Amino acid sequence: MWPIDLDLGFKVVYAYEGFYFVLSIGIAALLIVHRMKKAGMDPGPFLDSLIWILLGAILGARLSDFLFWDTRAFLADPLSIVRIWEGGLSITGGLAGGVIAGYVAFRRKGVDFWHLFAVASPAVLVGQALGRVGCFLNGDAWGVPTRLPWGVALPKFGTLVPDMVRDTRVPTDAWLWSVRAGFTSPFAGVTTPLHPVQLYESLGDLLLAAVILHLSHRLRATRGPWSRIFWVHLGGYALLRFGLEFLHGDRSALLWGPMTALQIGLLLFAGLATIQAVRT
Repeated sequence: MWPIDLDLGFKVVYAYEGFYFVLSIGIAALLIVHRMKKAGMDPGPFLDSLIWILLGAILGARLSDFLFWDTRAFLADPLSIVRIWEGGLSITGGLAGGVIAGYVAFRRKGVDFWHLFAVASPAVLVGQALGRVGCFLNGDAWGVPTRLPWGVALPKFGTLVPDMVRDTRVPTDAWLWSVRAGFTSPFAGVTTPLHPVQLYESLGDLLLAAVILHLSHRLRATRGPWSRIFWVHLGGYALLRFGLEFLHGDRSALLWGPMTALQIGLLLFAGLATIQAVRT
């Protein structure tokens, strides 16, 4: 476990997830270029549009974080959306924002968005899996308590970067949540064992990537329809995230029964994606 407290000189960002976020995006981009070359496609349009895709991903990640987890902070200070060094990035929103930005950019360039997405899809899922490993290392998106042998106790304090020393000024959000919920003693240096829900999602992303690769192999024989990959990818991820959300300790407020607003949205989108996948 390596929660990062990033010292920018003028401000310390506690439990900073941006390092892992950028790393996963970079690896995914390299894999996408590799797969496009292997498929005989010109990676130029993708590289030319990458900055817009990244901006769309960051905007989507910030909006989603504020919408589902910190609406009050956004309403109190709307300009906080541009202060990405303060943290607050949602993988779900980042995926949606990046896809929308990519669709607009590729349409303007006359590129077949569906085929490009089909080629890029497994690489994007690998990037998502790496991002969730980063969340695990940083203690973000923690799970609920568990007695299972693979439960993980998260540390009370992070590591100050670049000084590389233990930072005892501000406890991690996971530790504070566990103490406030009565699961952990306020004198303990780690939380009670929690579900490593971040790693569950990472494994689910890789399994979905395997499904996409198998489906892509079948569609190559018929030359599409490549849009099916899009719907299977996003619908499959929506179902995965919907199920795992029940194990998240940092869930937003319940809206209907045991479900949050995010889960209801994910379920509706998964239904739409299933219909579109069958129809294409």
